[in-house]
Amino acid sequence: MKDREKLKRLVQIIGDLLKVEGNEWLIDEILKTIGESSPVEEIAKHSLIQNIHEYCVEKKIDKQASDFYYFFPIQEIKDQLILDYKNMEHERRRDDFESFCLSLYQQIENITNFLFENRVAIAWDSNKNKIAYKFPDGKTLTQNDLIMRNSKEWYANGKFRAVLFYFYYNEDIKVIFPFNQRVSIFDELYQVRNQNHRGNSPTDFQKKIMLKIKGNESRYYFKFYGFLEDFTSKMEESLSDKILVTEKEITEDKNYKKPSNTLVDQPDL
Repeated sequence: MKDREKLKRLVQIIGDLLKVEGNEWLIDEILKTIGESSPVEEIAKHSLIQNIHEYCVEKKIDKQASDFYYFFPIQEIKDQLILDYKNMEHERRRDDFESFCLSLYQQIENITNFLFENRVAIAWDSNKNKIAYKFPDGKTLTQNDLIMRNSKEWYANGKFRAVLFYFYYNEDIKVIFPFNQRVSIFDELYQVRNQNHRGNSPTDFQKKIMLKIKGNESRYYFKFYGFLEDFTSKMEESLSDKILVTEKEITEDKNYKKPSNTLVDQPDL
């Protein structure tokens, strides 16, 4: 017991020495000695080490989120996108697949809703009967056929289809399969997201999707990561092309006046 008290006093003395300017090297020496004399498993149990680890992880996630959306042009929702990205990464570390999907879906949803409300809905009535896709046999689909699919209401799937058509494909679909494939991935993500919102009994279609995902969550983490990266990258590219005006154009056009909010101007859909 007496030796224990002496050792505590020794630790206190070391603590005081560490506070003295110029003694920073002591930390490296102490940690080096601890590392050489104690198993990593025992060191890792200490709350201080765990706190340091969490701090480092948090800093990395903050940087990842900010870097991921660094070039994203819709400033109105950028902060929320970064926050949802960080939540997504935390859920991934916890291996909480449903919550991970919810946070990832919220990013897709935020972008989709903003573009739908501020761009698509404004011009929908004047564009819905235009041809959206021509089949090899000559048959055609109107924008309404492709996007609404006989629905009378704008559900999440329809809004996503609209944004996909206007901004991902820029109204130029060469082959219908990739378009439908991306919608299919959105539907998968949407159904997992719905597991966080318990309500009516699932339909056969919903059960089929969840049965497909169940047991394959480790693969779907990467599938949904890829989906998010692909979607946001194309949105960045498309929006930058649509809203940016070069300095040369501004200089040449003496009457040009920059809009107060370029993203909510009526689009040329």
